[in-house]
Amino acid sequence: MGGLRKLGASFVVSGPSGVSVRTRLKQLSPADEEVLRLVGAHLGSLASRDLKARCRDALAHDAGRWAARKRELTPASSSRWAGAITKASHDQWALSRRCRLTHIQSLEAGIGTIRHRLSLPLREKGSGRVPGGYRSRRE
Repeated sequence: MGGLRKLGASFVVSGPSGVSVRTRLKQLSPADEEVLRLVGAHLGSLASRDLKARCRDALAHDAGRWAARKRELTPASSSRWAGAITKASHDQWALSRRCRLTHIQSLEAGIGTIRHRLSLPLREKGSGRVPGGYRSRRE
């Protein structure tokens, strides 16, 4: 068995090859603008209707109900659009639920801090991360 292996020539790896393009639609004819407006209104109404259904399902939601919501939307759009709309509604509902939980936890933490400060004598010093008592009865 031999010694050390030979080192190859160093090289630089090329950057990501994906392309991202952001642009605005320009120089549209009035007819094109009207079509886009109508399509946007139609898809928006489907999305709001689906979000309402998702909220109504609440925690009783499951894969079968998701598929049923998608089937309800498909005749009014396409399977691809229906899937995108139901996914967006589901994600929006989940985000709202997480935000509500975070807000409740923040309020509970504030209540805990107030309770702690009220349990201490006036003007008692805090230490480290623990707050002290209130400076006066008025505070």
